[in-house]
Amino acid sequence: MALEPDASSSNGTSGSNSKKSTSVDILSSSNSNSNSIKSGGGVIPEEADTLEMNKEDGVAEAADKRTMNKNGKRRVSMKSHGNGGWQNDHVAKVATYANDLLPTTLTPTHYDIHLQPDIDTGEVIGSVTISATVNAQTQDIVLHAASSLHIKLVAVRLLNTDTTGALVGSVSDGITYDARLEMASIRLPTALQENTSVSIAIAYSCRLGDSMNGLYRCKYRNRAGETAFMLATQFQAKFARMVFPCWDEPAAKARFKLSLTVPESHTALSNMPVIATKLLDGKRLKTIRFAQTPPMSTYLVAIVSGELDYIEGVSRGGPLIAADGNSSKRQAVRCRVYTAAADIDKVRFSLETAVRVLEELAETFGSGYPLPKLDLVAVPELEAGGMENWGLVLFRTVRLFITEQTSLWIRQKAVYVIAHELSHQWFGNLVTMAWWDDLWLSEGFATWMGIHVSDQLYPEWRRWDHFAIEDRQAALSADSLRSSHPIQVPISGSADIDQVFDSITYYKGCALIRMLGAHLGVSAFMAGVRGYLAAHAYGTATTADLWQALQRASGEDVAALMHSWTTRAGYPVVSVDADFVAGQLKLRQSRYLHSGPPTLAEDSVVWWVPLGLLVSSNSSSGSDIDSSDSYSRAAMRQRCECVNIPHNVRWIKLNHANAGLFRVSYSEAALQRLALEMERGGDELQTPDVVGILNDLVALVVSGYARTSALLGMLGSFARAAGDSYMVWQIIGAFLESLHQTWAARAPPSVRKCIVDLTRTLFAPKAAALGWAHRAADGPLIARLRSIAIPRAGWAGDAAVVAEACRLFDELYAHADNFCEPPPFHHDFTAAVLEIAVRSGPSKNHARVREMYENSQRWRLSEDQRMAALGAMACAPAANLKIATLDYAMSDRVLPQDLNIVIGFMVSPAAAAAAGDESTANTKLVLWNWFTANYQRIVARLGENSALLGHLVGAVVSGFATCEMADCVEAWFADKRTAAFDRMLPQSLEFVRVRAAWYDRDVSDVARWLGAGRDYSSSAGKQQQ
Repeated sequence: MALEPDASSSNGTSGSNSKKSTSVDILSSSNSNSNSIKSGGGVIPEEADTLEMNKEDGVAEAADKRTMNKNGKRRVSMKSHGNGGWQNDHVAKVATYANDLLPTTLTPTHYDIHLQPDIDTGEVIGSVTISATVNAQTQDIVLHAASSLHIKLVAVRLLNTDTTGALVGSVSDGITYDARLEMASIRLPTALQENTSVSIAIAYSCRLGDSMNGLYRCKYRNRAGETAFMLATQFQAKFARMVFPCWDEPAAKARFKLSLTVPESHTALSNMPVIATKLLDGKRLKTIRFAQTPPMSTYLVAIVSGELDYIEGVSRGGPLIAADGNSSKRQAVRCRVYTAAADIDKVRFSLETAVRVLEELAETFGSGYPLPKLDLVAVPELEAGGMENWGLVLFRTVRLFITEQTSLWIRQKAVYVIAHELSHQWFGNLVTMAWWDDLWLSEGFATWMGIHVSDQLYPEWRRWDHFAIEDRQAALSADSLRSSHPIQVPISGSADIDQVFDSITYYKGCALIRMLGAHLGVSAFMAGVRGYLAAHAYGTATTADLWQALQRASGEDVAALMHSWTTRAGYPVVSVDADFVAGQLKLRQSRYLHSGPPTLAEDSVVWWVPLGLLVSSNSSSGSDIDSSDSYSRAAMRQRCECVNIPHNVRWIKLNHANAGLFRVSYSEAALQRLALEMERGGDELQTPDVVGILNDLVALVVSGYARTSALLGMLGSFARAAGDSYMVWQIIGAFLESLHQTWAARAPPSVRKCIVDLTRTLFAPKAAALGWAHRAADGPLIARLRSIAIPRAGWAGDAAVVAEACRLFDELYAHADNFCEPPPFHHDFTAAVLEIAVRSGPSKNHARVREMYENSQRWRLSEDQRMAALGAMACAPAANLKIATLDYAMSDRVLPQDLNIVIGFMVSPAAAAAAGDESTANTKLVLWNWFTANYQRIVARLGENSALLGHLVGAVVSGFATCEMADCVEAWFADKRTAAFDRMLPQSLEFVRVRAAWYDRDVSDVARWLGAGRDYSSSAGKQQQ
């Protein structure tokens, strides 16, 4: 499941990055929802897999695969039809999680499910027959069933015995429910005996959902162009139990056969191909049967039904049909993208991307995609950016609707999300984490693969460089809190499962994989990954299993290197005291916290830290970079260490290319040498390393390791070193916006004005130099820079930018229904134009932008431009218009998932009016007052357990910057049910208090440096030279 950018990053929908500052803002709680310590040795394959073909289903079925546990006792993984892997993985956790896990007396092996949903009434008539193995004598069948599911009749029969088919018992009463645990217990008249197999037939009913979980309805346009409902599913993490009684735990893998009865006009889809369709006479209904799946977890079962069309392609990403490994000799996989008929032309780029990505993944993993088809579906209402259901992958429309009008950033995001979800077909679906405490195995690796594949397909996008300033920073920011959590953390209850889908799991997980891969080398790392997938195919695995596979491939003790990284929260800051005369680096590591130096108890961990050391030395030819193994592979294993360096060193840089997950605090002498190198403008210090220096310095300022004035004084140097690197400019802009937001609540108007003036001084010349014309020679990096510089200059009140944006908006608005001429400006500028026109133009522009959102086809807006129009409405400076926009976002005109877009824009600098007024602080209060007054409506709209609710709470809360507001928020939530965000809320409040401490510590320092009326024109002039 792709972690959709949260409210505070405006849903990632626009080409402008002015709203995405929180992704790089060191004080952001964006993406930070809130995961386990798992022991156990690796499993060793006893014999090779064999495959046999199920003729009816056309699916390769894996034969039994036996493995040995650490004690030498034989067990059977979930690839088999026995009781083994799930039971053994499960038993290890029962002592800790006994109240929340099902008993292991039965193991499901097969489900035969039929569903007949009534879209009008919301009722679903269902039946399921479950084949199961009895592991221990029991008179009770305990499985998951949500409170909205009503079991009517249960019939249990024996299998695989002389009395096969004999009725053990039929139960209609005697079924008890535990609403909190979402479990049903069925008491049988006689006990089931150990080592027998049974068939459990259950008739039941349930309800269609309306909150994007379970089997739910969502609005779309049918073939007649009318608003209608389609059906979709979201079963991850624990919502399959809303639709059929089951063992709803990831290790309880089984095979599934599904059939659906749906309207005759619908196209029905599931994980596997359709094998039969039967029309029901006189009912305008049809029943569709699907082929049997391979063994998989319940959360991957998927259903879609609606009046949908598709386009089709073929990918050579299937299993090999030749021994030489030639990709052209791989089996063909049918790929389709489904969407409403009116939108079919919007998904061609997504289909082409999916075909290419599947082939790239098959080569990377060394094994083909194992299913006969792959369907991608554009779903108008989806909680996440994408969901990796095996063979039926669902996406938000904004992630698949890619047209000529789509901004570059959204195009890049689409490729990443498609690659992320398709990589799950191996890492997550083929091999699944044994329990949710190892979710990072699936999501961290899918994040890594999403970026890796994007980088392979489009190297000019520099996706790893972007990861360093966005996603990696989100992880570092969240993990710098006392309220952070390890990547592996015990899941103490059902509510905890949803909260582990956060930036720690995704982005810290990805960063650790990147760090380890850089250390082991790509060849050894990928060999280990391939071995891991082969050893655990169709089964489950743990973190220990991955470490064991990587150790076999590399010869290194990976578990020892990574233990602290996955089982403990936080990461280190490495302090560097460089003695250039003596030729020695003195290094010390300690835990980095936003709130300042840790206590002794908090600083107990010593991490393995690969230093990534660059050494630039003077030589007879001028200078020389030494990146030999003696430096690049140097690593810290103790709290304090020394590294010898040459006596003629010009400068040193740790964490080359931001490959490591740590911050660096340089001594004054070492930092001055790096600053001189940036001023010199040479090419030895590459942009990613400049990004690393700047990011770390921002973090050190916020946490009190350095004064804010020190960073302000270096901004000119960073700007000159940046040149046309959008990455450095984005960090500079994010820092200044964060400074302004933190100072807005309490600083005098003159100081706030100086911050805005400084921003304008830096960004207005850059915006003017880049201009509004998209030149053919501009590469993707220049396009990104322009989308950063123009909005920030507009936010800072640059008259030229504001005037031009308002003029272009008037032209665009007048362009309605003009389908003969191209739009008046390049699509990458749309978001910036809309924001500036609403924030700084006449008040009527608010109504105009709303009109464009509601009638986007008149202006030929792409899906991301339409979302940008919705967000731009939140930029109106007047409080009454802000409230009107929030109320509008709660109406039927706006999808529930898109409320977060409005909130995201409203808490971002894009919603703050220019220089010197108090709109930033006032906007936060307007939003808070509206949020508290409408809280129950919001909960009802999003769902009490929705991840979207947690993101929204974090966005509303974390923008404050005073301890008084933190206390107020904390008191307000004291009597509320916060299970869905009981990790997000403490993190957000901690961010607020960190902001307050930053202001209290450096308020005088910043005021002295800025000085009322300071003239910044000289630094601006230098910047342009």
